[in-house]
Amino acid sequence: MMWLSQQMIAAQKQRPAAELTAVTGTAAMQGANAYRGVPTAAPWGVASHPPNSAYAVLVNTGSGPACVGTLTDCGGLEPGELKLFSAGGAEIILKNSGEVIVNGQIFAAKKEG
Repeated sequence: MMWLSQQMIAAQKQRPAAELTAVTGTAAMQGANAYRGVPTAAPWGVASHPPNSAYAVLVNTGSGPACVGTLTDCGGLEPGELKLFSAGGAEIILKNSGEVIVNGQIFAAKKEG
């Protein structure tokens, strides 16, 4: 019986390598467990807090969980294009053609020459 109890406790302490969670507040996520104070990993110079109800991917860093991204809809983007956007509706799209679209206004590609 003691062995079984030890195995159950050990299994509860193990965390998956990655977990899909729902964002429930600033730096707070809910998956198999509730997480608070979760840092968000991003390229240097980019910072954000995912909005409530976004789906965040958490990884176990060994010293606690970290959010490494969120699931987003890439509708309308071609492979290789980039879209930055906010919950308030602001957006910047970098097109494969070299065009840049800022809140719907199109800026032509830089001309070679």
